[in-house]
Amino acid sequence: MKRYDRTKPLNLPRFRLIEPHVMRTRDESIGYFRCTLNLTKTLPFIEQYNREHNFDKTTRLTLFHIILCATARTFGLYPHLNRFISGRKYWQHNRLQFSFVVKKKLEAYAKETFAKIDFDPFDTLETVRKRVHAFIYEARTDKGNATEKEIDDWGKYPRWLLMLAVKIFRILEFFGRMPKSLTKPDPLYSSVIFANLGSVGLPAPYHHIFEWGTSSWFITVGKIHKAPVVNEKGEVVAQDTVELGVTVDERISEGMYYNLGLKAITDFIENPEKLIDPPEIPEENLRELALIDRDKRLAKWDKKYKKK
Repeated sequence: MKRYDRTKPLNLPRFRLIEPHVMRTRDESIGYFRCTLNLTKTLPFIEQYNREHNFDKTTRLTLFHIILCATARTFGLYPHLNRFISGRKYWQHNRLQFSFVVKKKLEAYAKETFAKIDFDPFDTLETVRKRVHAFIYEARTDKGNATEKEIDDWGKYPRWLLMLAVKIFRILEFFGRMPKSLTKPDPLYSSVIFANLGSVGLPAPYHHIFEWGTSSWFITVGKIHKAPVVNEKGEVVAQDTVELGVTVDERISEGMYYNLGLKAITDFIENPEKLIDPPEIPEENLRELALIDRDKRLAKWDKKYKKK
């Protein structure tokens, strides 16, 4: 049975086939990176962009939108970053999906739900802004979304049944037999999981990667703060910065590739004007990225976000 969410990666070195047997879990294969971003250009850009388009609080462009767009763009340039390991085999995601928590209301004990949204390496800031706002608007309604419904449904079952179900599902996942009805709404079956902790005033910690699901990345976003830096003149100045805590499954690539990818994400966030227009991505990269047809991934949200 062919899985709807994956394909076999191209140009995989043979030695990579050994790694999942030596390092069997994501927990023992974790790599940590800290990215400190200079927002000197970014924050004025956001303010000007929102002012020029007359966006209000419910429709405005945010730093988080820029981070999402920058990550999608980077995965197009470095397609190996969209890989994962399951059943001790390498796979390439055939979708570019990001997950993050959405609060129903900005209150301490407000109900939470997960957003799981499809993106595209050719997305621009405007398409990302519209798509994310459209999804969040739906998620905050009483109807909610498919992810919320799945979690609520499983939460009704007794402990013994949940324990048995999880054991069976792990076996099915190992052999690539997990039903689409379970993996499609599950936020842990995604390319990257984000935690925007800056929205609640917290710094960016390092977060573990979940053994459940297929995500090889967990990125936390901290609060914007002033930090002392030495400028080109040798002067110590206060600079608006934000930190990303990046946790990855080191088996899916190697150090130089991660370095290039994180540098690209940093550059796009610090220079968001580069995200206004669609990029030029080499055909070779698109073949390796192996995404399914855009209409199958984004047609639903392309229709919805046009209204926002």
